[in-house]
Amino acid sequence: LLVARAARSLRAEAAEHPGIEASIELVGRFNYAGITIESWQIESEIAALLRTLETDRPRAVLEIGTARGGTLFLLTRAAGLDALLVSVDLRHGQFGGGYEWWRGRLYRSFARDRQRIELVVGDSHEPRTQERIRRLLGGGALDFLLIDGDHTYEGVKQDFADYSPLVRPGGLIAFHDIVPGGPGKHGDPGGVPTLWRELAASHEVTEIVEDWNWGSCGIGLIRAGARSPEASVK
Repeated sequence: LLVARAARSLRAEAAEHPGIEASIELVGRFNYAGITIESWQIESEIAALLRTLETDRPRAVLEIGTARGGTLFLLTRAAGLDALLVSVDLRHGQFGGGYEWWRGRLYRSFARDRQRIELVVGDSHEPRTQERIRRLLGGGALDFLLIDGDHTYEGVKQDFADYSPLVRPGGLIAFHDIVPGGPGKHGDPGGVPTLWRELAASHEVTEIVEDWNWGSCGIGLIRAGARSPEASVK
């Protein structure tokens, strides 16, 4: 009952305060009897990403790394009203942990209008997880892929290799935590920042970064099928 009431409260507040900035603010402050949602993003960075998505609202979205659900909520605000949104989270481990069973009900309540949310708890690197995602897509292509799961170099490289082919030409692939950082941070050299530098050398990219000295965060975008030796920096 508490989860159902939290879901109703969140929907009501979202309807009362539409728009990107209001949605980001709602994620940051929402608390219903201790039930919260969080987006581990810098506000200006996620706002810029959402504005980019709004120009051509995606109808098929894959998020690798659900965490506390805040980013998934925000993606429902930018996606098409009939979009399929699939979110994958590792059950255990450094870059996972899954979530309490009741959160699944809360996360599915984020859907607007005719949207459908599918939650996949499993290792994004495992063939059975990949097969389940392909079945959910029903043979269709992704419009938007967000890679924010395993932050090791090998892990993020594998996620890119496994899932970028599912993105349609002209679709967007986003990486979170492209900013290099110190040991123990998501931007720890050897992980996402290293792979990002490699990809930026051969792809047309956009970098959404509030502060390169932050030590983590930063969003990198690749337009699927577009290759260029020059990076477009935002």
